[in-house]
Amino acid sequence: MESPTETPTIRPARATDAAGIARVHVETWQDAYAGLLPDRHLLRLNAQTHALAWTRNLSHAEGPRHAMVAVVSDDMGGEDVVGFVNFGLARESRPRDEGEVFMLYVATDWREQGIGRALIDAAFAALKARGCKAVSIWCLADNVAAIGFYQHLGGTRMPESREENVGGAMFPVVGFLWPLG
Repeated sequence: MESPTETPTIRPARATDAAGIARVHVETWQDAYAGLLPDRHLLRLNAQTHALAWTRNLSHAEGPRHAMVAVVSDDMGGEDVVGFVNFGLARESRPRDEGEVFMLYVATDWREQGIGRALIDAAFAALKARGCKAVSIWCLADNVAAIGFYQHLGGTRMPESREENVGGAMFPVVGFLWPLG
């Protein structure tokens, strides 16, 4: 992968992006969640298994979830995925006009380049075009970096919290909300 000198392109994800998304997904989980999630869970993550799941998900473009990728040119004339966002209608029994960002990950070498914000902006625009009036994002309650990022982007912390199953264990999560003007 090239060094962070090129400005990434943000576009809808395709099934051919599955391996790149899976690589970013696994690498960022192993980096961002070290010390937050059990090591045994992080070490079991496998980019090949994730790539198969992403291929299935991205092959159903009309499904309930959507993805955008940040890509840069590779040495072979193709593209490398350096970040992605996965989004759709909110999972909880909220009003059906609320969207949710399920995943947002940027490769470690590409962080602090504005890619996370660009991916969020693209997801918010797509959700607004689908009629959503607000967007939520949930993250681990102990994920200080994510909480700081979402606050920096203007998210309002929701008063409720919940627990989510991650690798067979329950972890507290907190939510942030943005109105879509």
